[in-house]
Amino acid sequence: MAVAYSRAGRPFLVADIDFSKDRELAFWDEFYRVCSSFHYAEEMAVSRAFGVDPRTVRNWKYRRTYPRKGIAQQIIDWDNQGKPMRKVLPNQTVSDML
Repeated sequence: MAVAYSRAGRPFLVADIDFSKDRELAFWDEFYRVCSSFHYAEEMAVSRAFGVDPRTVRNWKYRRTYPRKGIAQQIIDWDNQGKPMRKVLPNQTVSDML
């Protein structure tokens, strides 16, 4: 049986905002579309490029988390360029890669 209670008190205000026309939503959808197509090699390449854990990139892929906006824009731009990657041999140093 439900317990009845009174919500007496001062009424409050809530902003009446139309979230259906959110400009950020299209950006988020584009970012998640790019990440959802990642294979293992691309996940590892992105994680090494940004210095984040591969699980972080996997969380982006499965829409669990979202990166800072700068990273998201760079990943979208990388996808638009055709996802270029460089092969780095084990005997190369960091200065050789630059």
